[in-house]
Amino acid sequence: MAASLDENLIALAFEAYQISDRLCGDCRNFHSLWPYLRLAKASGGDVGEPLIGSTLKQLLLKGNRTILVAGCADTGLLAVVAGAAAPGTKITLLDRCMTPLELCRRFAQRRSLSIETIHCDLMNFSAHSCYDIVFAHALLQFIQSEFRIDVLSQFRRSLRPNGRLVIAFRTSSHIEGALLHEYKDSYRKNIVEQLEFRNVELPQPHKEFYRRLEEYSEERRKREGAHQGYEEVEGLIKTAGFEIETTNPIESEQSEPFRRFAAKIQKRRFLVIARP
Repeated sequence: MAASLDENLIALAFEAYQISDRLCGDCRNFHSLWPYLRLAKASGGDVGEPLIGSTLKQLLLKGNRTILVAGCADTGLLAVVAGAAAPGTKITLLDRCMTPLELCRRFAQRRSLSIETIHCDLMNFSAHSCYDIVFAHALLQFIQSEFRIDVLSQFRRSLRPNGRLVIAFRTSSHIEGALLHEYKDSYRKNIVEQLEFRNVELPQPHKEFYRRLEEYSEERRKREGAHQGYEEVEGLIKTAGFEIETTNPIESEQSEPFRRFAAKIQKRRFLVIARP
């Protein structure tokens, strides 16, 4: 990623926290906290891995000039895409919530980027042969299982004949049993400790921030294990009419307490390129 496109994560985190209270609905906890989770290196789902940027750059240099980013938690995906894009690339970002779209518009304005934003739920999204690339990062886990093939099928229809789907996803087991108690006892505490270690100021008093973390941690727990193995997601992609070209594991950069817990639930991440 070019230096001019680097994110100021601390400023972004504070900005997202304020905007989400005004623009979010039931996604408020996720959008208000996501940049702080990135700062704490808690998720393992950040987009700064070299593999994602280099993959997008290779595809965009082949003459693909239109890319749809399907779902954008904050400005992270836009920064990676813009850093990989060749001059003249048309970047469109879609999300059902206005918070990440507003963050992306501000990011683009500060860096003189030309982007288009679409405020739309993926279940209502319809486009035909409009894009050379559809990029979806950690998206499927947020979609109800019975609608995942429908969303992937819509991605296929939105691609041009020689287009490509670039999709990153994670697999893991459910958090249950003894691990559930460990998760509830440690997740929020570890987030705050990692932020304090990095001298990141909390956006509100500790008690209120911790309460929001508690709500989010339960939302996140319910999504863990959405895909328990690679073959499950491979089946969804193929059923939606895609042919998989490449699959690569993604290395996650997490702080130590989160890396240890991820190993216990056998969490793995993958990047797939598929063609319609």
